[in-house]
Amino acid sequence: MPGRDLLLPLWLLLTGAMDVAASEPAVSITVEVVAEGLQQPWSLAFIDERRWLITERAGQLRALLDGQLQPPIGGVPTVHFAGQGGLLDVLIDPDFATNQRLYLSYAHGDATANATRVIRARLVDQHLTDVRVLFTAQPSKATSVHYGGRLLMLPDGSLLLSLGDGFDERESAQDLATHLGKIVRFGRDGEIPLDNPFSGRNDALPEIWTLGHRNVQGLSLDPLSGAVYAHEHGPRGGDEINRIEPGHNYGWPLATFG
Repeated sequence: MPGRDLLLPLWLLLTGAMDVAASEPAVSITVEVVAEGLQQPWSLAFIDERRWLITERAGQLRALLDGQLQPPIGGVPTVHFAGQGGLLDVLIDPDFATNQRLYLSYAHGDATANATRVIRARLVDQHLTDVRVLFTAQPSKATSVHYGGRLLMLPDGSLLLSLGDGFDERESAQDLATHLGKIVRFGRDGEIPLDNPFSGRNDALPEIWTLGHRNVQGLSLDPLSGAVYAHEHGPRGGDEINRIEPGHNYGWPLATFG
């Protein structure tokens, strides 16, 4: 019978897969506490093996030096700490050893008008100096959720920043005249790369790299292939992992698994 002819190979395939899984050695995971006393830590970045930087959403940037948590770093801009907002990502410049530069994303503004902002600064003697605003999402919004805020540096030195849809403005994710629900790309001085996919269009903001996002808060670069991957929070489940290609539309809110 045709059904039995199909069922037997399928059964053999499944039992073979179970045998392979059973023969694999168990993975041992050890959990080690490396820092205590943090308040809502959001991101960390490694300057070197001895020194890490950690953001606390309430607005503190902390250094962990040789396993010891240091006092808050001075000069951090005031953040809008409410809902999901606050101090978000920290990214170390690849030339930090010579220029001491880092990048921070955070919620800027107040409850009635706030937006995701990115600054560049120099870290000198536990204090931020030469603070420069590189990007502020437009338009501002009156919700304190769905900021995105994840930073990633591409091999060419440009920066990607994820931006949430603001929750109440989810249709904006499909609107090229707003930064909400997008991933944007700009240079280390805040300049807009000419090869951005929507550069030169009158109906689009030139920083936009991709659109149709709900709230991307994970960005990762494959060092071998150069591919960029994003993790996106979905509604009621439906979280996504997407390979990010410039100019592509990732569907929200028209298409979702949530």
